[in-house]
Amino acid sequence: MELITILSKKYVFVEANIQDRYIQITWLEQPKSDDFRETKTSALNFVLKHDITRWLCDMRGMVYLEIADQNWLVREIFSSFNPQHSHVLAYLISTAGLESMTSFRIHELVTNDPELNKQLSVEIFFQKQIALQWLFETQKIF
Repeated sequence: MELITILSKKYVFVEANIQDRYIQITWLEQPKSDDFRETKTSALNFVLKHDITRWLCDMRGMVYLEIADQNWLVREIFSSFNPQHSHVLAYLISTAGLESMTSFRIHELVTNDPELNKQLSVEIFFQKQIALQWLFETQKIF
């Protein structure tokens, strides 16, 4: 799959494939809260403009995400997804790292929110190839 670069900074690399309705955010190092929010907002704007429904968030370069930013992500970003589409989001994490606790908490927040759970599926993976397979085989995409 060929990807175009949406954003490239020292702490993050964002790529997408519009035809496949796919966006990939790769955290290269721990972002500041403002940088995290700016990146996610830019990604959301791109996603909404191009009807992107598949997200891969590679968290392996991130150490953790503040609780306030986790809550903001679910409340502001996930809640802004186009409700006419089902969305799938795969978190890619390392087997040993604090980013796994962040990912599991976000997974729990989405799973426990009945409105979000209707249109967003979130799963956590240790291998990119398995995450991609899940993203592209999930039947919830319309």
